[in-house]
Amino acid sequence: MIAIEKFFDPISKDGYLGDDNYQMIKQYMLALRAVSKLINLGFYIIDYNKQEFLYVSDDPLFLSGYKQEEVLKMGYEFYNKVVPPDDLDMLLELNEKGFEFFYNLPVERRDKASISYDFRLKRRDTGSEILINHKLTPLILTETGNIWFALCLVSLSVAEKPGNIFITFQDKDERFDYDVIRKKFKPAKVKHLSKREKDVLRLMIQGYVTCEISQQLFISEETVKFHKRNIVKKLKVKSAMEAVYFATINKIV
Repeated sequence: MIAIEKFFDPISKDGYLGDDNYQMIKQYMLALRAVSKLINLGFYIIDYNKQEFLYVSDDPLFLSGYKQEEVLKMGYEFYNKVVPPDDLDMLLELNEKGFEFFYNLPVERRDKASISYDFRLKRRDTGSEILINHKLTPLILTETGNIWFALCLVSLSVAEKPGNIFITFQDKDERFDYDVIRKKFKPAKVKHLSKREKDVLRLMIQGYVTCEISQQLFISEETVKFHKRNIVKKLKVKSAMEAVYFATINKIV
C-alpha cells in the first residue's frame, strides 16, 4: 500500500487560487456531466490543489464495482484498493517522472501536453483484472503554470501488458516515450499515416468493410488490405479492429 501523499510530492504548490475561484468551473462541470452521457468513455477530474477527485463519471469500467460516490469519497485511496502493487509502483514512478518532464516545459506549452499509460484495475466484486488506458491532460493551470485541474479519459487498453507510457502534444506532431531502463522520457519517431491510409482508416471507423472501402476509394481490395496492414503496423496495434479503437480514442483522423 502506498501513502497517497506520494502522488502529490512532485507537484509545485505555488499559484493556487482560493476556494471562491472554484465557482468559475461550475458551468464547465455541467458540460462534462452532459458529455459523459453521450460518449462511451469514462473520465474523472483531479483537483491537485485539494488532492482529490473533483468529479468521477458513472462508468463501470473505471469504478471497478464501486459506486460513483464511494470513489469520490476515497479519492486517491481508491488506487490502493483496485490497482495491483506492481502497477501502483509503476504509477508512482510515472507520476514523478511525468511531472519532472512537465515542469521542464515552457509554461505556454504545458496545457498542450497529454500523457497516456496502461495499468490494471481489479474489480471489487469478482477480483478479475482488466487492462485500461488512461489519457491525462491539464484542464486548468494556475497563473504560474502549475496544474490545478487535470482531465483523465479512461478506456480499455489495446496493449498486452501495463506500461506503454508516452507524452504527446496538441500543438505539435511529436511524441516522447518513457524509457523504463533509463527512467526518462526520450523523443520517439512518429510514423505518419499517408493520406490514403487516413482515407482507409476513416472509412474503417465508419464501419465499412474491405470490399466497401475498395468501392468508395476506387482501389482494389488487395490495395485496401495493404493499407490496413500498414495502419496496424504504424499504430503499433495487433489488428484492424484495435486500429479503429486506438484511432478513435486518440483522434488520429
